[in-house]
Parts: sequence; structure tokens; C-alpha cells
Amino acid sequence: MIRLEKRPSPSRVWTVATPVLAVALTMVAGGILFAMLGKDPVAAIRTIFWDPLFNAQFASYSRPQLLVKAGPLILIATGLSLGFRAGIWNIGAEGQYIIGALCGAGVAL
Repeated sequence: MIRLEKRPSPSRVWTVATPVLAVALTMVAGGILFAMLGKDPVAAIRTIFWDPLFNAQFASYSRPQLLVKAGPLILIATGLSLGFRAGIWNIGAEGQYIIGALCGAGVAL
């Protein structure tokens, strides 16, 4: 019979490598999809990942918009991480975000 056992401590290598590996695999999978569509994969990946942050033509608009859109998601992630550390599973983060926005707008009105 298969039995799951908790590790005494997480691997430091995988703790650092997991986010980097996830972004790299996302870029590779996206590049393959763009190549299958007949588009230049390098130009597509550059347009999605590089230009919004570092291209002078787009960055003045994209950086503030990135912060505006990332703020609520960072709050949601922080709340979920606290719940997960406490051992409480919370599946409704998106619904809570929408209800919170509606209640916040109602209070403002």
C-alpha cells in the first residue's frame, strides 16, 4: 500500500527553483503554441513578458497598471497563505474578491 509521509523540511533547491522553472516552462509552452499558430515565438514572448516592463513606449502605462491589477491579487494570496498555514482550506478566493469589491463600492456610495 502507498503511504504519504510529510518531509521534515522542504528542499531549499526546489523552493528557489520552482518559480523559475514555472516561468520558464510557461514561456516554452507559450512559444510552442505561437509557433503552431505560425507566429514568431520570440517576438510573442518578448511582447508579453519584456515590453510591458522595459520598453520605453509601453512601460509608462504598463507599470502602474501592473501594480493596480496586482494589488488585490497580492492581498488574496496573503490571506490564502495565512489560511493554508493555519490548516484551513479556503476555495472561494475569487468570489470573496468580487463580494468584497461590491461591498466596498456599496460602502463608498
